[in-house]
Formats: sequence, C-alpha cells, structure tokens
Amino acid sequence: MLRLKWWQDRLYPAHESRDLIRQFLPILADHIKQGDRILDLGGGAGERNIYDFRGKCAEIVGVDLDPRIESNPLVDRGIVADVTSIPIDDDYFDVVFAIAVLEHVEDPERLTSEVYRILKPGGCFLAMTPNFSHYIALIASVTPTWFHKWYNSLRGVEEEDTFPTFYRMNTKRALVRAFAGAGLELGWVRRLEAQPNYLILTVPTFLIGALYERTVNSTDLLSPLRSVIFCRFVKPETRGQ
Repeated sequence: MLRLKWWQDRLYPAHESRDLIRQFLPILADHIKQGDRILDLGGGAGERNIYDFRGKCAEIVGVDLDPRIESNPLVDRGIVADVTSIPIDDDYFDVVFAIAVLEHVEDPERLTSEVYRILKPGGCFLAMTPNFSHYIALIASVTPTWFHKWYNSLRGVEEEDTFPTFYRMNTKRALVRAFAGAGLELGWVRRLEAQPNYLILTVPTFLIGALYERTVNSTDLLSPLRSVIFCRFVKPETRGQ
C-alpha cells in the first residue's frame, strides 16, 4: 500500500486532480447566492458530497428515498421522497443539483419534468454523473448490482451506499434529449477525467488507469471517453422563450 500511495502522490499531487467532486463543487458554489433556495437531489447521508452551503443561501434542502437524508448534516431540511415525485411547490428552487445520481434514474422523463416543475424561471440544474462511454460505466452496465457492491467494498464503500444503475441519461445526447424534452435549455456539457479511483487496488491496475487518464486528457478529440460528465441546464424565464 505504501508503494501505491507513492505512485498516487507522484502522479496526482494535487487533491483536485484526484477527485472530480472537488472540481464540481466550486462550479456549483459559483451558482449559489445568499437568497437562493437550493436542492440536493439524491443527497443521501451526506458522507461523500462534502460541501458547505448552509448559511450561504436562504435554504438548502435534500431529497432522497434513503431515510438518512433526514439526518444529513449538510442540508437545512431533509425530505424522504422519490426524486421524480418531490413534495415541494412549483417554482420553488433557484438551483437544483445532483452528484452521482442520474445514473440511477430509471425514468429520465419523470425526473426532468420534476426538475422543470420545482425550478424557478431562470433557475438552473447542475449535475455530475458518469459518462457511459467510459470503461467503468461500460463494465458496470453489464454486471449485476451484487458485483458492484462487492467491488466497491474493496474500495471501502459500504454496501448500503451502492445502488442499481441504469445509465439512461449518461451521454451528452441523452442528457440534452431528456432535459430539452422537459423544457430546459442546455447551458453546457463538459467531460472530465481524473485519478482512476476505481483502480486504486494494486500498482499495476492504478498505472494502467493513470495511462488511460493521461491519454484521454491529451486531446479534446478523446473527451467523449472521459469518465464523468458535468452539465448545466436552465429553465427559461418564460415558457416557450
């Protein structure tokens, strides 16, 4: 393990280069203002998505079927509910965001319609989700959930934090189709690759992953093969605008 850590520190000395969540959160923070109402869609227990928005906006709400959302320390209010049917008034939130959630959505149309409903006109949706064209998502798509739980246990992830995946919104085309169909406009879509976190098991697997990372980051022509998609969609100020 010491040798593996040596390679990690050598190839990825900066924390931001190791963790894509660390790259996503500053983007999210730039969209949050003091008087905003924010929704963490699928926030869960709050153990992985470390942010600090309480007191920096009017209210941050979390929603998840996982009952641990009610004790999530990162939100002001946790609601146990399906993310496609949220007990919140129309036009309530200024910003809705989702970190590692869209890959678990079975019905994209229901989700995007709900996001449209709860966003204020001019509000935005931001997400970080796996890219289906990456080797991790491709392997996950053809293996059962029990395998995902077993493999994640090798990485120190608790079984209760591994959920079934569908990958129905995990390409740029699928995202644009789903959100545009609900009436939201594309802001941007970006694809990123960082440290190969799923391959931090042995030195050889880690080095293979690092070589892949260096290759797909060497040119934008290979960006469709990067591991994660960041996206932004906006609800128009007026319907049909």
